[in-house]
Amino acid sequence: MKKKERLVNIIMAIIISAFMGILFGFITRNNADPKALETMPPAPVTYLINMLESITVGVIVALIIPMGRMGRALAAKFGATPPSMKFNLINSIPFAVINSVLVSAICSFIGIATAYGNIGDPNKPSLFVMWLGSWARSLPFSLLLSYVLAILIAPFVVKAVGLGGPPAGGPPVGGPPMGKPPVD
Repeated sequence: MKKKERLVNIIMAIIISAFMGILFGFITRNNADPKALETMPPAPVTYLINMLESITVGVIVALIIPMGRMGRALAAKFGATPPSMKFNLINSIPFAVINSVLVSAICSFIGIATAYGNIGDPNKPSLFVMWLGSWARSLPFSLLLSYVLAILIAPFVVKAVGLGGPPAGGPPVGGPPMGKPPVD
């Protein structure tokens, strides 16, 4: 069960991070001035590099942080049970928030740090200021993208991995009734 949960987290991280990588590439190229665009690789290469960075960071985050367990705990607090829509909407929140915040922060820092090293202007802003501005622009989009994708793909990934159905063998049969103790 634990291995399947980890597999769900990894698959979700790969899919969502791939889309986030494309988003980061689009935002970077869209907000770059013409001089900066000249020093950037072509758009397809930028998207591919950003996807690979994002997937790598996303998988590491998914291996370290138990986002699936956090989502189930949050859903349980609100009385949501699988496979309801309420469960899916609540369960997706921790994955989307944690994954998008960490992946966007790390990937934007990598991109900005790389660009920062290529800026020859001695009056350039600090690395932190450049990174924070870039990250602040991408964070709302990555949060929205992560949440929508998590809601859309989670049911399919869970079902494909084999976690989406009733317990194996169906409901328990036999044994004493649950709830009231037997009367003497």
